[in-house]
Amino acid sequence: MKKYILVILWILIPIVCFPQKRKVVAKSTIKIEDKTNNIRVLLDIDGYYEQPNSKSCFNLIFFEDGTYGPVCFKKEATKEMIKENMSKWIDSGNDKKEIGWGSYYYPGWGAYRIEGDTIIGQRFVKGALFTNWDIDEVRYKIIDRRTIRRIYWEPLLSSDEQVYKNESWWINDEDLYYFMPADSLPSSDCWLKEEKWIWRNESDWKEYMEKIKIKKRKKF
Repeated sequence: MKKYILVILWILIPIVCFPQKRKVVAKSTIKIEDKTNNIRVLLDIDGYYEQPNSKSCFNLIFFEDGTYGPVCFKKEATKEMIKENMSKWIDSGNDKKEIGWGSYYYPGWGAYRIEGDTIIGQRFVKGALFTNWDIDEVRYKIIDRRTIRRIYWEPLLSSDEQVYKNESWWINDEDLYYFMPADSLPSSDCWLKEEKWIWRNESDWKEYMEKIKIKKRKKF
């Protein structure tokens, strides 16, 4: 019986996930390149951005290569401990937890670009056994070098838009994030950078994948 269930799953997974992935790739308009951008001119990024009144772990970290992602910390970690060694106290999550460092799930890793005083990001959910691909767009206004405000959020797939069709994508609340400096920052290596379609140049993707292969071999 188990054998038949596995066969059915292997048939259904490509049917369900692949079309959704193609839609996500088509909506992905922000690409990364193997170079730094000008975010340091506008914003401090040697640390993370925190929502003081949020009970969740929707902290953000931005990288110069155009990627950004969510950061969760272990419950026992204090701000002083995180400041001294950020990488040590990052919570990587587990199979029963949707969010965590390197997570495939919401709120997911993303790519961003900067237009004037606004960071425009697209975040991705990677399809898995019982999880479909997804994409949304978030915009943050740069208030000063250590403060950003989320001003816009929009689901980019038509099915999601129907669910939220009565909502405005523009956010009027004081949805502020404040910079928290830290040492021993994590790497920007993540599952999203292993996807060829997120890169502007295929040659940069190939070079990155070679680096990842070498890095994985060194672990063994």
